[in-house]
Amino acid sequence: MSSHFSLTYGSGELWCAIPAGREMRAGLSLAKAGDMALAGRHDAPHRAAFLNAAGIPIDRTFGLHQCHSKSVLVADDQHPESLAGVDADGLVTARRDVFLTVTIADCLPVFLVDQTSGAFGLVHSGWKGTGIVLEALRVMAWAFGTKASDVAAVIGPGIGPCCYAVPEERYQRFRAEFGAHAVARGPTGDYRLDLRAANVRLMEAAGVKSVAVAEDCTCCSPALGSFRREGQGFHRMLAFIGFQGVAP
Repeated sequence: MSSHFSLTYGSGELWCAIPAGREMRAGLSLAKAGDMALAGRHDAPHRAAFLNAAGIPIDRTFGLHQCHSKSVLVADDQHPESLAGVDADGLVTARRDVFLTVTIADCLPVFLVDQTSGAFGLVHSGWKGTGIVLEALRVMAWAFGTKASDVAAVIGPGIGPCCYAVPEERYQRFRAEFGAHAVARGPTGDYRLDLRAANVRLMEAAGVKSVAVAEDCTCCSPALGSFRREGQGFHRMLAFIGFQGVAP
């Protein structure tokens, strides 16, 4: 059963919290924090400044070279630099001393927490990568013995069906793969995708019992970065998750 929530943040804040569980610290940078650049670029000025301001240890923060894939990697005893240039769009770990990150700007960040083992994950899920959540669950089961029924999932903000107009060919392709619930028609009959609905249905079918969905649309909210709204000067946002109390 899915539930819904809206982000809470003040005008002067650089990031907002994502409700990923009492033990977890999860959040998303806002457009005001600046462009977060690519996931491995901790040397990028806005990214480094943001991580420092948020008290997140840069030398223990994992990111990837995102490529709109369905590839998910395990972060175990590697140094973050060893994965920074690897093509993939999801990370899972059982380490309690690190943070996982992905960048988004209309695609969905999906946070996964195994409430039994403490393993957790974070994926970047756009229309091309829809289904990566299932790969993350598979990798968590293989690496940590995770059961889908023990996972609490949170779908962070992304572009909603209110704004996500696409060509008919993409609409028909998405509908064929993910069902009628994953698409919509606009008031003028235009074709739209519902990435949230597609991910909710996939996770519920896989056995995930707790799915929370952010109602905020990146394209609608000027506080959030959006490629669709901003064009080439768009702000990539940084989604992050780790355990509470991790020392910077």
